[in-house]
Amino acid sequence: MAEELSQLKEQRYKDPRPKEAFDRYHERTRTRKPNFVYEIVRIAMSWMAWVLWRTRSYRPERVPAAGPVILAPNHASFLDHFFLGLALRRKVQFMAKSQLFKAPADKIFSPGGVFPVRRGYDDEDAFITAVSVLCSKAAEP
Repeated sequence: MAEELSQLKEQRYKDPRPKEAFDRYHERTRTRKPNFVYEIVRIAMSWMAWVLWRTRSYRPERVPAAGPVILAPNHASFLDHFFLGLALRRKVQFMAKSQLFKAPADKIFSPGGVFPVRRGYDDEDAFITAVSVLCSKAAEP
């Protein structure tokens, strides 16, 4: 039984693009904070979330207002990560599957602080970027 559990299924959702195709997104996230695009998306999504979907947040005060934190939504919908960011009074940077980094979405994701992870690969760059984001949050006052 233990042998059966240790066997992983072959990943079907591999991004065919080479790792170098994502270097610019990692570099941007490691060296710059999310810009005005983050705020524009936040305002638009807030309106849609509250008016169209009547979303509510429960106990957002449990998330520290500052410092490093990892949030892991369960993805009941494609919009979970947007809704998660709306409930908090801090900027949230997301790791997203590399397949989403195609025009025009990449023009919103990268300036908004989102960075890619290549599914189906040992994506060391994604973890280096994640650690750099967490370290930058730890250094904030």
